Amino acid sequence: MEEINSVIADKKPSTQDAYKKDYKRLRMLLDVDKIINDNQLTKPIEIMIGLIKNSDFSNHTKKNLFSMLIMILKNNGNFEDEQQLAFNERDIILNQIDSERKDKNKVLLKTLPTQKSIDKDLNEFYTEKQYLKYIINYLVITYNLRNKDLCLKVVSSMKQTKDKEFNYLVVTEKYITFIRNVYKTAPTYGKKENRIQSNKFRDALLNYLQSQNVDYKNQEHVIFKNKAGEPLDCTKIGDRLKYLLITNETKLNKIKVKDINNKPNTIKKLKKMEKNRGTNVNTIITYYSIEN
Repeated sequence: MEEINSVIADKKPSTQDAYKKDYKRLRMLLDVDKIINDNQLTKPIEIMIGLIKNSDFSNHTKKNLFSMLIMILKNNGNFEDEQQLAFNERDIILNQIDSERKDKNKVLLKTLPTQKSIDKDLNEFYTEKQYLKYIINYLVITYNLRNKDLCLKVVSSMKQTKDKEFNYLVVTEKYITFIRNVYKTAPTYGKKENRIQSNKFRDALLNYLQSQNVDYKNQEHVIFKNKAGEPLDCTKIGDRLKYLLITNETKLNKIKVKDINNKPNTIKKLKKMEKNRGTNVNTIITYYSIEN
């Protein structure tokens, strides 16, 4: 691993782990111990490129393997021509990925529910007293959340929100404070806090707590627990959400972007979504807009 260690030394631990997996996969595919040995490529660049291109991996994985190869070549500094060849092949893969995304979006445009339909389903959850479904879907739709954002603990005081391993719904007499410490881009965007002033949402939350026999003023309540009654790992709540969400969070966010694109003040609304989600607006346009 020493070949890659200097390349990834300045990356955060989770990113290093991902790069190490890509490096191991690349070496196994090329059937080499190292990419560069004694300042020489262990196989001709054309063979390396051919093995990646013709592998059975998905285009996303191929892109990662080309990126890893480029990083190693760039770190050495003596393989500018080889690096350019790898760059060119990665660009071809990126174009293929973009084309695949657009093809999928064409299908989605025909099959994706409308925002009006989603809002109708949400209101039905409330009237049918499916309060947890209402709570979860309301949060995803309103704040453009990912699964991890829904690692929730319900408390009655801001003093109970010191544990940064949870997100919180803080119940007050007039509103709910939604605090997010745990979400995908938290290291970049930091803690997020929103005030929910919807009486319907507050009523749904109180009714849900009552159904769980929770005296929220005197006890904390973790929404997702494992079989032992312990808080479920925030990275593992996706399976629970499958049974609660109207449709998966990615599609819900695509619906949101589609709805925004059809209304005035598009950029302003996308910027609000950027702030809510903790995602650059260009990323939202690229990955969640289904009309480009």
